[in-house]
Amino acid sequence: MKNFPKDGLSKKEDFDFKGAILFNVFIVALISSLTFGQHLGYTSLIILSGFSISILSFIFFIVVERKLQVPLLDLNIFHNPLFSLSIFCAFTSFISIGSSNIMQPFYLQNVLKLPPEITGLFMMVYPLILSVVAPVSGYLSDKIGSEVLTFLGLIFTSTGLFLMATLNQYSSPWIMVCFVAIMSIGNGLFQSPNNSLVMSTVPKHKLGIAGSVNALIRNLGMVIGVSLSTSILYNRMSYKIGYPVFSYVAGREDVFVFGMSYVYITAASICVIGAFLTAVRLYGSKKKKLADKSFTENRAS
Repeated sequence: MKNFPKDGLSKKEDFDFKGAILFNVFIVALISSLTFGQHLGYTSLIILSGFSISILSFIFFIVVERKLQVPLLDLNIFHNPLFSLSIFCAFTSFISIGSSNIMQPFYLQNVLKLPPEITGLFMMVYPLILSVVAPVSGYLSDKIGSEVLTFLGLIFTSTGLFLMATLNQYSSPWIMVCFVAIMSIGNGLFQSPNNSLVMSTVPKHKLGIAGSVNALIRNLGMVIGVSLSTSILYNRMSYKIGYPVFSYVAGREDVFVFGMSYVYITAASICVIGAFLTAVRLYGSKKKKLADKSFTENRAS
């Protein structure tokens, strides 16, 4: 019987339970505080305590991860400024999209009075356009680079979100479809090239952790977008109607539209921050290419 060499065996690593627990406490405390703050008020002692627990658990998570040899999240990956910038741009994009997605069905059904089956058809516009644009954007990023496409993508997304803020109870659903199409084109232009940038900024042995961070940011951004948008919605609705509300007010479409406009303005503003950062990334990329070209020409001469 042949014996296999021991050096081919993988080394058993301890799972980072401390990091996992701290990160879960951070997420649960943050989302719970954002959600229940709508009912209890954000100056409530319970809500302020929740935010404090969230901040402290995140700080302790960072401290623990920096000390471990095999952490849950390798923080060294964020030392690459291009990786961190790309991840943050993705974060702003997903917060904005998450905020928009939660508003659309309520606007279509409660404000425009469309039946559920028609609402579902209109809700298909975004994923259908995204499924067409994203592969094309990925192909173009291989040809012309990713920086320009990510910048244009967030500009389109921001524009669509600002346009969505102009909708009211008298708007045609087809107008909304046009605005959603602009958003989905923008997101389609952004996602594939940005994913490419994220994965290209890390060494091969860290591709797994880079992919997991990218997925985490996507889900975290969507969840925070939903929590943030509903908080803004009910806050502005309460301001408009003159008393606290935590759901749709029957017969007061104007109140919902008022709150929804603030949600979209906020989402668009967050997306503009991402667009600005992609512009900085684009400028840095062009500057580096010009410097490399000049260096090559000087060496040749």
